[in-house]
This record gives sequence, structure tokens and C-alpha cells, in this order.
Amino acid sequence: MVRLLALTLCLLVSCRTVQHPQQQPRLDAPPVPPKVGLSVERGVLTLDVRFTALRDTTSPQHHFVFGIDSMTALLQVRGQARFDTTLYLALINGTSGFQEKIDSIGTEGIAHWTNPLGLPVDTLHCVIRISTLARKQYVVQLDTVLALPVDSMPPFVTVTPFIDAHTDSSITFALLARRNRGAGGDYHPTSEHFRIEIYDERGALRFASNTGMDFLQVLSPVEPRRRGELKRYTFEWPGYDNEGNILPPGRYTAVLSIVAKPYPYTARIPFEWKGKTR
Repeated sequence: MVRLLALTLCLLVSCRTVQHPQQQPRLDAPPVPPKVGLSVERGVLTLDVRFTALRDTTSPQHHFVFGIDSMTALLQVRGQARFDTTLYLALINGTSGFQEKIDSIGTEGIAHWTNPLGLPVDTLHCVIRISTLARKQYVVQLDTVLALPVDSMPPFVTVTPFIDAHTDSSITFALLARRNRGAGGDYHPTSEHFRIEIYDERGALRFASNTGMDFLQVLSPVEPRRRGELKRYTFEWPGYDNEGNILPPGRYTAVLSIVAKPYPYTARIPFEWKGKTR
């Protein structure tokens, strides 16, 4: 009886199924090639993707165009190691009529990119992902060259760091902000508008003005609001780290940031700190 049980157990173990790790599904090109348009006007890039097929309810091309549920685009500009942003294309459906195999149907996706950091977009790599109601996904890749000067899209706001005052007991840091464009395109996500971080020579964070703070979740516009206007942000640092200890003499770097979305406006400035006595 014991031998029978042992033999049965061996057979069960030897017959178990080996499970292989699941592989990510490969995204194929869509059954209908798209017409893709890229244009830049007044610093705003517009991406237009359109799929058109003959109105034929028996064809897979018709079912694909009719069943498009969403389109997203990943943009990557020259010199960037990863995709800079994700665009969600608003869908527009159209038709040229209702006659089978004579008229056409179309689905178009449009999105706009304001390029808030003013990145040079003389070349652009774009990956467009299409999802359908049947839960199928397709991909289109596009590389294009745009005849644009490097400085054609300045950032919404440019910032310049300063040291307003440097005494034996404190340092007052300042950040001068100038509005270039994009009024209303950026905002403060909380009641924290200005942040200062201080790093030592090893790159360790020694002080951050937001440590231990509880900011309100209030949206507000970023100043300055009008093109060409300036605003000065200031913060007086008393020479302490976040533990309440006086930082020893040495060379440090202050990172000054306007806390904003979709991107913070940041600049850094090195400084010498002689320390102080209590």
C-alpha cells in the first residue's frame, strides 16, 4: 500500500504543468494606414491622426475605423532619453454618406502640445497607440523633421537665481521670474508657491523649505501672469538643516523652484557658507 501511494505521488509530480512567464503582447500596425499631420503655429504643436475606410460593414477595415475607442501619442524630442509627454487625442467621427461600399467613414484624433519647457523640436519621434472597442491595440511610429529654430518655443517662464543678502547669520535667496508666454497654461497645484533646497558638496539634501509642511490643495495661477512681466520670489535661510542643526562651513548649492504644473521652474546657485555660532 505504501509503495502504491509513493508511485502515485511520483506520477503526479512528474506530470505537473510547467508554466512559462507571460510575454507582453506585440502591438501590430493598424489594418488601415493613418494620415498623420504635424503643424506648429504660435509655439503650439498640433498632432492630427485620421483613419478612413470604405463604408462596408463586412470588412475588417470598416470595423477597425468604426471601433476606435481611444488614441494616445508619446512624444520624444531630440536629445531626450525618454518620452517627454503623453498626449490624449480627442476623437472626432465623420461620414461621407450612408451607402454601403460607396461612401466612407472616418475617425480623427487631434491633440495640442504647448511645449512648456521650450524644448527644441527640430526633430520629433512619435509613437501613436490606438485602442478599439474590441480591446485590440495597435501602434504607429513616426519620425519627422520640423524646420524650426531652436529658440522658437521659449518656456512659459524663465527664472534667474540671485543672493539678495548674505550675512553671518542668514542668506536671502531670490528667484527672478519672467513670463514669456503661456499665461493660463501653468498653475500651482497647492498653496506652496516657492521652494528652496540646499545640498552639500556630496549632493546630500541638507535643507528643504517644504519639510514637515502641510500645504493646502488649492489651485492658483503662476505669477507673473502677463507676457514680459517680472516677479521676484525670495526666501531667507537661517543657516540650519532640517534637524535644526547649524550647517558647518563649506560650499553648498541652493536649488530654487517655483512649484508649478505641468513643470516646476527651477534654477540653482552655488554659495559659500561660513557657518555661525549659536
